[in-house]
Amino acid sequence: MKFLPYLALALSLLGCQSAPPPTAATPAPTAAVAQADQGWFTYFAPDGKYSLQFPKAPETVAATPIILMLAHPLDKKGSNLSFVSSKIENKQLTLKELVDSTKTKFGKDIKVVKSEEASWGEYKGVKLEMEMKGNRVWVHMILAKPYLYQLLALQAKASTEDYPREREQYFSSFQFTKK
Repeated sequence: MKFLPYLALALSLLGCQSAPPPTAATPAPTAAVAQADQGWFTYFAPDGKYSLQFPKAPETVAATPIILMLAHPLDKKGSNLSFVSSKIENKQLTLKELVDSTKTKFGKDIKVVKSEEASWGEYKGVKLEMEMKGNRVWVHMILAKPYLYQLLALQAKASTEDYPREREQYFSSFQFTKK
């Protein structure tokens, strides 16, 4: 899958436990996916803590006790919507450290275009817009310790399409359903 290298962005952040290499993408468990309004599908977390929508059922890129990675391609050129849930080793991790570690890990390869703090209910996070080697990446990082939830939208350099409607619906669909 073309979107796998871009999910590495989510895995390389400070404070996240390392996981085994992703296995081949497979459809997400059908028990966790339900059809939503406008033909979108709602993914329900196996533990019931959150839900989010994808244009179609996402593929499970990795699923371990440490990390869950889901993805839905938007085109054949690498643009995609991805979700990563990972356990955080550093329980004291702050939003500033999260953003700084992203910049540090990628150095000159990444340009943060926009960064703003945000809230998802009682949880704090950050919304980032970045450019990385000609690709545009929008990331919503939510610190819900001991987890870090990341919603990513990638517009691949090779893609002539932007996907603002899909991106906004995807980002706005994330909700916490229980503690």
